[in-house]
Amino acid sequence: QEAFMENYFTSQRDNIFRNVEVLIYVFDVESSELEKDMHYYQTCLEAILQNSPQAKIFCLIHKMDLVQEDQREAIFREREEDLKRLSRPLECTCFRTSIWDETLYKACPNSYTYL
Repeated sequence: QEAFMENYFTSQRDNIFRNVEVLIYVFDVESSELEKDMHYYQTCLEAILQNSPQAKIFCLIHKMDLVQEDQREAIFREREEDLKRLSRPLECTCFRTSIWDETLYKACPNSYTYL
């Protein structure tokens, strides 16, 4: 999968990221490879900045139901802060999501209104 991602970002970059209206990037909150996840996100942002700087960016912090309830807010806020900082000069909107409650369904209409 890593080779696919690298190839995707190098050989297809201009075609994929040209005329993008909305980027929805999904982060697994339990990922053991956060550094790599952030690297791929930054690579997407660089391509968006070059090819579609007007695009709206949404980040879904997914599988929040797997985080202990008393830690969810703090973990989400920390990730949101990191993503907003990494996204500059672009802006991103973050949502906490799970397939087990309504959060995923609430996040999607917010991003679809830009399409």
